Amino acid sequence: MPSFARNVKEEICFNDFDVPCAKALLCALIKITGSLHIGQGLSLSIRTENAKIASKTHKLLKGLYAPDIAFQVSRKMKLHKNNVYKMRVSKAREILDDLDLMEGFTFPEIPSEKIVCSEDTKRAYLAGIFLGCGSVNAPSTSNYHLEMSVNDEAHACYIRDLMNEHDLHAKVIKRRNKYIVYLKSAEKIGDFLRAIGASRSVMDFEMTRIERSMTNTVNRWNNCEIANEVKVLEASNRQIAQIALIFDKVGLEHLDDKLRRTAQLRIDNPEMNLRELALAYEETYGERISKSTLSRQFKKIASEAEKIKKMEADHEGNDRT
Repeated sequence: MPSFARNVKEEICFNDFDVPCAKALLCALIKITGSLHIGQGLSLSIRTENAKIASKTHKLLKGLYAPDIAFQVSRKMKLHKNNVYKMRVSKAREILDDLDLMEGFTFPEIPSEKIVCSEDTKRAYLAGIFLGCGSVNAPSTSNYHLEMSVNDEAHACYIRDLMNEHDLHAKVIKRRNKYIVYLKSAEKIGDFLRAIGASRSVMDFEMTRIERSMTNTVNRWNNCEIANEVKVLEASNRQIAQIALIFDKVGLEHLDDKLRRTAQLRIDNPEMNLRELALAYEETYGERISKSTLSRQFKKIASEAEKIKKMEADHEGNDRT
């Protein structure tokens, strides 16, 4: 069964990128998975154990530079005996010069501002770094952890700073001869996956996390509270399903600020009743809100979800006719 990290990477590989973002992603991939060879001229090799990443890299290179690419597939002899995909790429000097990725006869520690210069290219660069060296625990585990492992401290700090532009609170540690950029918060991991274009994986992550949280809550119920808690759980589950539908079809930005706050609060606190949510709302956003107002907010969210369902049903009906 594919790992959650593999699913995230394969989702990123299916995304489309404009030319600036494609170059930023390719820059990250080459820096992490590439190596230079000097023999009869300069040549570039790229190595990965993921077939989708190999295919995406091949497609980006061909689309941008049309080099000759020699493909070699071998099998690792240790551990899980994964396939290893290696590409030998011509036009190395042209490609690396265009990506501003040459410093003497090696790669620079951090990418050029010419390549990683905008919000979109920064996200694409982070996506490339995750493709090349990222891992994330499955949300079904109790230990939430995402990390990316690089060789240079300056590069690790650069990646950390890019991530923290999204208020992710990423940190760097040294582990043996590598520098690890990591996140430990489930909420921040979800935000990072969303930033790098893995929205479907974010939903899987959030829903699994919510289900796990609800399961843990159920296990803590005692007999005298169970009837009321079941009602809260049923309402929460229904609300989360409605929020998930809106998120999946049109995005939470479709909601106004107050509804979006309420939706996010419910996702983060699936076990809370309306009174507890009202207190959490005040603590989180610095504004008081009543239970009746929250109840009306959830009715509006339910109404938006019903509109989306109706639009889809009408669309399917039109398609059949």
